[in-house]
Amino acid sequence: MKKLLQSIVGVIGGIAIVQPVLAQQFPESNKPIRLVVPYTAGGSSDFVARVVAKKMAEDMKHNIIVDNRPGGSTVIGGDYVARSAPDGYTIFLIGEMTNASLVALNKSLPYDPVTAFAGVTNLVESPLVIAVHPDFPAKTLAEFTDYAKANPGKVTYGSAGLGNTLHLAGAQYSAATGIDMTHVPYKGASQAIIDLMGGRIDVMFDLPQTPLPQIEAGKLRALAVTGKQRLDSLPDVPTAAEAGFPEYSFTTRIGLAVPADTPIAVRERLHESATKALSDPEVKQALADRAMFTAPNQSPDEYSSDLRSAVEQVTKLLRDAGVEPQ
Repeated sequence: MKKLLQSIVGVIGGIAIVQPVLAQQFPESNKPIRLVVPYTAGGSSDFVARVVAKKMAEDMKHNIIVDNRPGGSTVIGGDYVARSAPDGYTIFLIGEMTNASLVALNKSLPYDPVTAFAGVTNLVESPLVIAVHPDFPAKTLAEFTDYAKANPGKVTYGSAGLGNTLHLAGAQYSAATGIDMTHVPYKGASQAIIDLMGGRIDVMFDLPQTPLPQIEAGKLRALAVTGKQRLDSLPDVPTAAEAGFPEYSFTTRIGLAVPADTPIAVRERLHESATKALSDPEVKQALADRAMFTAPNQSPDEYSSDLRSAVEQVTKLLRDAGVEPQ
């Protein structure tokens, strides 16, 4: 028994030594780190990936390749990462709510979004803008909400698809205020914006980059920002709380994850590098210019916990909205 205990203590001690060594050595090969982005090049998420990857590569003195693998509502990219070696050389740009919605919307997937990944850290968060057509009979968020309550089911809101962040933002506003809106899913936000400008739908909860040109041109009216602070690009548009609805706040978050069994020491090294990247003034300004903000820093374990919690929150939100898995 004494020898057995000594062996166990030796193994534990060995692990304690190995983990810091792994962190010091990673990355050590000529193999590049691959940052998988489950969206096409040129979009907001791709922009975040490239800005952060550049600074992380400089910090680690190692090549980081941004690998766009769009399709299947992020499933194609997610499946690639889930099947990759858990060695830190494959990273996933992950959207908390998008990943969570996969569980709520699908009866069958090639991987489990809950258990397939381990968190590294959160990167950025972005509020949405609530925008209507200029002819819509509401000039404030309070007037909009009163109108929706007086016309249950008649107000339509567009999104980039079922379970998409824009859909979740609208569903959460309905739940928070007790209004009844009709969801109209599109294949992309750009198509929904066209119909919003044409008056074929009434409202959108959208990332600022998409409606901003139309708002500035007077083709759309911004009622509120869904985050906790106003946007520099829309200084006169109040937050939902300022507009009288403190019970409603919605931001979409993007972070980094790796295959589930990646050693914690490697995850911590990636976390350290990502944190340095986000603290760079150039990175902060580049993100702010696109109405995105560096999120409060989270450890790998804290971020993993948030990814799991998001699944429960989004599943409840979609079930309450009458959406069932297909």
